[in-house]
Amino acid sequence: MKGRSRWISNWSGAAVFAFAFLGGGTGDGKIGTAAQAQDVCAAGLVCLDQGWSDADRMAWYTTTQGSRLLPLDWALALEEAERENPFFSEENIRALGYLPAPVSTLNPHGLPIGFVVDKEESSRADIMCETFPETCNGFVMRKPWLGMTCSACHTNEIEYEGTRIRVEGAPALADFQSFLERILAALEATAAEDDRFDRFARSVLGANLSVPTRLALRAQLAEQIAWQQRLIDANHTELRYGYGRLDAQGHILNKVAAVGGGAPYEGGVVSDAPASYPHIWNTAQQDKIQWNGIARNILSIPIFNKNTDIGALVRNTSEVIGVFAHIEISPRWMSGLLGYRSSLRAEKMIDLEQQLARLKSPRWPEEVLPEIDWAKAERGRAHFEVHCASCHTDLAWDDLVTPIKVQMQPIIDGGTDIFLACNTFVHRANAGKYEGRRPFMLKGPKIEAEDFTRDMLTNAAVGAVIGRADELAGSLFDDIFRRAGAPERVERSDGFDYLPGVTDPAKKELAQACLTSRDAKLPGEETILAYKSRPLNGIWATAPYLHNGSVPTLYDLLLPAPLRVSVPEGDVLPAPGAGDRPASFHVGSRIFDPARVGFATQPSQLLVRSDGEIVETFEFRVYEPGGAPIPGNFNSGHEYGTQGLSDPQRWELVEYLKTL
Repeated sequence: MKGRSRWISNWSGAAVFAFAFLGGGTGDGKIGTAAQAQDVCAAGLVCLDQGWSDADRMAWYTTTQGSRLLPLDWALALEEAERENPFFSEENIRALGYLPAPVSTLNPHGLPIGFVVDKEESSRADIMCETFPETCNGFVMRKPWLGMTCSACHTNEIEYEGTRIRVEGAPALADFQSFLERILAALEATAAEDDRFDRFARSVLGANLSVPTRLALRAQLAEQIAWQQRLIDANHTELRYGYGRLDAQGHILNKVAAVGGGAPYEGGVVSDAPASYPHIWNTAQQDKIQWNGIARNILSIPIFNKNTDIGALVRNTSEVIGVFAHIEISPRWMSGLLGYRSSLRAEKMIDLEQQLARLKSPRWPEEVLPEIDWAKAERGRAHFEVHCASCHTDLAWDDLVTPIKVQMQPIIDGGTDIFLACNTFVHRANAGKYEGRRPFMLKGPKIEAEDFTRDMLTNAAVGAVIGRADELAGSLFDDIFRRAGAPERVERSDGFDYLPGVTDPAKKELAQACLTSRDAKLPGEETILAYKSRPLNGIWATAPYLHNGSVPTLYDLLLPAPLRVSVPEGDVLPAPGAGDRPASFHVGSRIFDPARVGFATQPSQLLVRSDGEIVETFEFRVYEPGGAPIPGNFNSGHEYGTQGLSDPQRWELVEYLKTL
């Protein structure tokens, strides 16, 4: 067991790795050229001025980062588990909250936005062959694969009176949890039902259909099912994420542990702390990334003659590992300088990061949405100065250069749902192949047989970047992921009730361990047990609100919340009232409410699109039917005196927030 505090943020020096440049992988072609420009903003779709051209948009939608979910021909042949409808049909994709996209030269298969093709025809593609022996033996790894890229989770559309408004970099309204479950169910149904498998095999194998190829396809299908089942089991939780939320850090940490090959960790942290997909304009200007500030932008160096933040590259690498990249942790006897083989596309990731740095925040489009009441907004500015400006500094919508030092609000002070920060803080795993390695290859204490998964994530991400040395002329790594020790155990008789009203004793114990640990009491800049505040430019286009999507509109965010993460023992929390934040609401609609600033919250049967289609929605609940608060869904915190505003003052503040 390691010491409870292992900060390595103050290294005595940087580790420099120089490589010979040998040429990059094939990927899926160069991005962003004028010849590839598509007519993205067609009739009925309004694209806002965010500094991107149509060529930029298509690059954002179609550039591979090395994600590999399924062989492309499998994905195109796959049917939904309950019927013969193609899994990637527009109907099914809409139901899962992803945005359909038309067929084009850059999207010949009509894949949804953010679903891309990755292709590597050489032996470099033969990765994770211990996990997928039949897949490697059949050279399936060298075929085109379907994966995901940034835009699947960071592109959204708003609908108002029959007009669709595209917002680049905005949080998606996707149901990733259901997507993974339905993919697995579809694969299992394909393997179990003869007629379904026959259709699948005919489509995948084509002219190569034979008894031996069918048997090989069955074996390859079984490997994919076993792998995806392992990941779903590792991430299993009874808590439903719904639309627009994902426990990304939990999924990434569990994927990293699975890649290491260690035995399942008994009593580990499950992925039950879903967060909203963050909006990502001005990301390159922020010193800390992720809701809990766990990753840092640290240093820009020239790679491919482009200034590239090495922290961003490794942070993006960790995200791609979490969404289906193949990575192979080499035996421990191999030198750490060699890194790890992976499907990552370092050059493409740099290109996308460069493009993202040019993305401006969206301005309220008065030509489509109701006009702003500017006199009311001026009065709202005064309330903002009193209640909000100390944490949310001003940034103009088109400012792409001013450095942003984000404010970190410790969970012990902020009072909002603690479990995204807490779960990442305490997540442990059996190290497997990571045992004995150092998080930064040559830096940091050795990873023990059972250790913090965030150290394994750092090792995997840094190793994967080093392993793509033929795509990098040189790289520099420093303290990219913020690190901390273990929560201290304290006696339950400290005079406070943690998670009052919650009936799960394990959750209450974990909350107490996090809230009373030494790290929770550190200043916000020094602990990952905190959530960040950033400038609010473009905030109008990012509902639902708070880091866990527990508040539907900006107006509702200005209402008080009766929930608290801790109270003195004996105190009883009041029941939610009519003047409080909503205790339940429906998510999944793209129909915009320009008054309260958010999406419509009615049940699906009450929501009909302009084309007559019923909108599928999911009920977000803060409380169980019996009245117990749901850990992960707390809508508490971020009040800071706004509960003292009069109702007219709240509306004035909302009007001002539209102008940012």
